[in-house]
Amino acid sequence: MLAPFTKVIKALNSEQSPAQLAAAISFAAILGLTPLMSLHNLLVLFCVLFFRVNLTLFILAWPLFATFSLLLEPVYHNIGYSILTQPDLKLAFESFYNNIIGRWSNFYYPVVLGSLLIALPVAILGYPFFKWLVNNYRNKWKDKIDQYQIIRFIKASKVWQAYQRFSG
Repeated sequence: MLAPFTKVIKALNSEQSPAQLAAAISFAAILGLTPLMSLHNLLVLFCVLFFRVNLTLFILAWPLFATFSLLLEPVYHNIGYSILTQPDLKLAFESFYNNIIGRWSNFYYPVVLGSLLIALPVAILGYPFFKWLVNNYRNKWKDKIDQYQIIRFIKASKVWQAYQRFSG
């Protein structure tokens, strides 16, 4: 129970730039808000590894967005269905699905298309917000949080010291 909390605090206090931490949360938003077995998620995982974002924060934020995604699934379906049934886009979708990438993309499923159309703006617009949160934590909240009695108790415990020793 303590491990995820300590990993987030350790990531926020690390030497990584706020941009890398914010990118980890933004990529986790795309991966969490869309169905997992989709071609675009391979691209997201490639970007996570290529841009060297914080993997701990990425792995911890992903299930949070995935849980929230369960509530939005009817919205995803409605958005995806309305776009897939547009008569003006029928020819474009047919030509896209006639090639192998179009079939692997799963965009012919309304939930996949709708979720990606929601996840991309959330990730893009959320990136500056997440970056601001990391900067705000480091500049204002870090010292205040370290003064709480429970934080001092956790850091003084043998469990925390053992965790620090083994985590490097």
